[in-house]
Amino acid sequence: MTTPLSMSRVVATAETLGQGAADSHRFAQKRVLLTGEAPVLATPNGRVCLLSSLRLLVRISRDVTVALPGGLDVLERECRVVAEGIAFGGQPVRFVPASGRGVGDYDAVLSVGTLARPGEPWTVIHADGWLARVSSGARDLPAPGVAANPIAALAAACLGTGEVFKRLIGLKPERGALLDGVSWSLYSYALTAQETGPALPAVIETDLLVVGAGAIGNGLLYLLGELPCRGRVSVVDGQAYGEENLGTCLLIGPGEVGTAKALFGERVLQGRLAARGFVEKLDRFAERLGTEVPHPKVVLAGLDNIEARHAVQDLWPDLAIDGAIGPFLCQVGRHPFEGDVGCLRCVFREPPGEAAEVHGSRASGLAATRVADAETLVAEGDVLAAPPEKRAWLAERVGRPVCSVVQEAIAVEISSAPTPRFSPSVPFVACLSACMVASEFVKAAAGWRTMAEPRVQFDLLRGPASVMTIEQVRRRSCLCVERRANIERLRARRTET
Repeated sequence: MTTPLSMSRVVATAETLGQGAADSHRFAQKRVLLTGEAPVLATPNGRVCLLSSLRLLVRISRDVTVALPGGLDVLERECRVVAEGIAFGGQPVRFVPASGRGVGDYDAVLSVGTLARPGEPWTVIHADGWLARVSSGARDLPAPGVAANPIAALAAACLGTGEVFKRLIGLKPERGALLDGVSWSLYSYALTAQETGPALPAVIETDLLVVGAGAIGNGLLYLLGELPCRGRVSVVDGQAYGEENLGTCLLIGPGEVGTAKALFGERVLQGRLAARGFVEKLDRFAERLGTEVPHPKVVLAGLDNIEARHAVQDLWPDLAIDGAIGPFLCQVGRHPFEGDVGCLRCVFREPPGEAAEVHGSRASGLAATRVADAETLVAEGDVLAAPPEKRAWLAERVGRPVCSVVQEAIAVEISSAPTPRFSPSVPFVACLSACMVASEFVKAAAGWRTMAEPRVQFDLLRGPASVMTIEQVRRRSCLCVERRANIERLRARRTET
């Protein structure tokens, strides 16, 4: 059966597991129930857990049912509005009474609450301060406090959706066992049952540039809208949402397909922050800085390539915070201008490229030494020396300049190359990376210490116990070191204008 474009990235991610997942080919057809306990759902964190879980679950299952306890009419109406806006690729989200529902009707259940139900496909989640809690085993979760922290609440939804995904794909325990009574701090990235961390600042002064409004960027936009931020935000992304983004982007539905990502980000944040979207590449946006747009002090990036990360670093902000993902890897990197911490250019380096002569030889069939003689003409001897599969094509071009033949061959190679599949990605991994980026942003704004200098990462299928810190000092051959004096003068001129 052909995979719909909307699910292409999620399916590709499941396929990376190979024999590690028994049902990676049919997980999207399985049934999922989203429910919860009234006392927890009535809290601010419970609300964010529920709505975020709903937004995530519809992107990994086409058969989602919501069953809420009575007395939560406002929350249920909010759920229905969200469900109507984001549902795609199958039947609409169903809403049923919580009483009398048989868990056996479902392949996985995600509950926002405290009570575990061992022996059933049940996962319970909630957030308490900076703690994201999850249990898919026999251990109940402690009763949460009431302090709102949307970062931990979204992280709990990501961990819970990850547990649902494990059940749906039939993940083998040796690749990633279900989590039992885990409490993980988005403040310290440590496993801790009691340390809920400091309260969020009453106001977070914000002078931000957000680069990338895709899968990680959607999580960031959501959190910036939920946090007590005050100030300005610029959102830069030159692309529009495609159908393939439905499976990975937290906030969008079919109505956003074709919408410019940057303008969508502006719309999400308007009314909360002075937000403006720029539908262009970062190098074009950079020309506006210092005139039309003030230089941002902090840049939050959710990007998927090295070149774009280098462009972020070339703005030389006070702080660049970078979110990165693999199929199941979540990572955050914190790159301050001050201190001996590797910048984005230090950490992300382009691999050595193929020599132009070698590429031209491979494409055309000419020897590399002949490709270097660009002004000479293709001769019969070149045809005889070419690989057999290239001879007929090359024979038709005898007498033409080598340079034009090589250019044509490279153009043919590019145009005939198969269109690459979209990179594997799942929404709960991207949003958890966004949570880590937002955590670093809040800690920087509040002046709190961090362990993410430069990078913290973990495998979501293995859980937060796999968290590791990767330290990296500045490379002595990097621009940030070699041209330090010039960069400092550039930054000083900004403060003078």
